[in-house]
Amino acid sequence: MISVIVPVYNASKYLPACIESVLKQDHSDWELILVDDDSTDGSSEMVDSYAAKDERIRALHPGHGGAAAARNKGVEASRGEFICFIDSDDTVEPDYLSYLYKGVRLFDADIVCCGHDEPKDTAVPTEGGIAGGDQEAFSICFLWDLLYQRGLMSVPWGYLYRRSLWDNVRFPEGTEAEDMGTIYRLFMAADRVAKGGKICYHYIQRSSSTIYSTSHSRMRACYKHSRQMLHKIRKERPEASRAAASRHFSCCAQSLSETPLKEKGRFTERLYKDMIKLSGTVMKDKNARTMNRAAAVITKVSPRLLHMMLRIYYCNKIRRMNKA
Repeated sequence: MISVIVPVYNASKYLPACIESVLKQDHSDWELILVDDDSTDGSSEMVDSYAAKDERIRALHPGHGGAAAARNKGVEASRGEFICFIDSDDTVEPDYLSYLYKGVRLFDADIVCCGHDEPKDTAVPTEGGIAGGDQEAFSICFLWDLLYQRGLMSVPWGYLYRRSLWDNVRFPEGTEAEDMGTIYRLFMAADRVAKGGKICYHYIQRSSSTIYSTSHSRMRACYKHSRQMLHKIRKERPEASRAAASRHFSCCAQSLSETPLKEKGRFTERLYKDMIKLSGTVMKDKNARTMNRAAAVITKVSPRLLHMMLRIYYCNKIRRMNKA
């Protein structure tokens, strides 16, 4: 069985399309766990309605604790040998589960991921979203592929996880950017990871999505989780230390791009300090992304200059998104 976990919070506009896309799965052995985070827009009643109609669907109402707590409740209530997550405002292709499970069978994998696209937020999404790609092939991946950001993202959705990986892993509650503090730990625990190219997941782009949040609290939380990741991997998986350095460097650069130049507080100085310390390692690492290595060279010259360049790039990106 595959346990599909959907955290729900004020998602009544999008939730039906999400649930219907699960109901159309061609993999027959699944359960759907809808974890309502104390919604106030009718989502709670909607969750109960679906659960009353289909015995494969269970509704949980643990109270308001945030997305991390909702996902943790879903994990604890799961009965399947495998777990996957879907965000309540996203949809999946009918072969989402069967394609991911195909990777498990082919490689005896503990984690399998599929491709995803990012349709624009245009009113209420229809089931299936944009037509998926047809790349069926899988490839074996490793922890450093996640850290080097080679087509793998630190997000919970789009992956199928063996349930046993979660025995000692939970999303950190009471914080933001919790994905950054979780996904790498699952990769560390996995013996084998497979990546599939077929697009089965539709991540709907919305201006309200937390992935686009530039709040100070989210940036600081992401930095904290990333720094903990760097120390943990250096200690427990030293063979992936350079990859972890590159990932933390990326996190710091992203935080700088979202930080106005006029802000010169302690957080900005910590970003500068970490990037200066890591720049030599990243600059010499041929496996690091080209943009990381280039940014490391500029950091050696002047972290302030890099901050200016990243800020210009980020502001132009936001303008283009707003025009689109």
